[in-house]
Amino acid sequence: MNKLTSSAGSGEYTIGVEGVDNLPVANGENSNYTGYARELLDTFADKYGHKFNYRPMPVDRLMDEFAVKKSLDFKFPDNPHWASDLKTDANITYSASSVTVIDGLFVKPMHKGKGLDRIKTIATQRGFTPFPYLAEIEAKKIKVDEIDSMGDAVKLVEAERADGIFMGQVVTNYLMNEVMKQPGILVFDDKLPNASSEYSLATVKHTELVKQFDEFLSTGKDTVARLKSKHKVVE
Repeated sequence: MNKLTSSAGSGEYTIGVEGVDNLPVANGENSNYTGYARELLDTFADKYGHKFNYRPMPVDRLMDEFAVKKSLDFKFPDNPHWASDLKTDANITYSASSVTVIDGLFVKPMHKGKGLDRIKTIATQRGFTPFPYLAEIEAKKIKVDEIDSMGDAVKLVEAERADGIFMGQVVTNYLMNEVMKQPGILVFDDKLPNASSEYSLATVKHTELVKQFDEFLSTGKDTVARLKSKHKVVE
């Protein structure tokens, strides 16, 4: 890999991405990485003369490759609070947020507002942690079912085989509205624990390029807004 020699330098880099379908933000289920994140990063790369190679992999392996083995130039998305126990020996630089996602529980409309006591089983995407519920999970008050397909997870909740699905609002709403064509089959319960996650570009190697990305996000607000609108990323 070429090394970035200045804030205006160019190079070819590998970005590790999640090998899951999280549209409209991104889909890394195959080698053809797609979605808002892909177009945003490619637009940035084109502006500054970089070339990005995207390497999708399972969520747990991605974090290990990035933070422990340090085999990747960048990881997207990342957040300082994710897998912090694996990052103790990694000096990671994070960009500003490229999108902010509210993570929480989607439940059947009839169960919205009924409180935490009724939540016994949470469905979530494999490799993701329902971190606002860690205390209840560790106390064995809540069980977590990791599912490969988020469409299947939605169906589990709709069939009452799970009490809620833990996922980002933008992703779940897109899945129900645009993919399943069943808007409102589940609803976000804002009375249950939830958290805001900022999706950043992260590196252990190329701090100056992350600074470039921050500059791109700051000066290109219209471009970012246009891409969010195009991909139906609603924050």
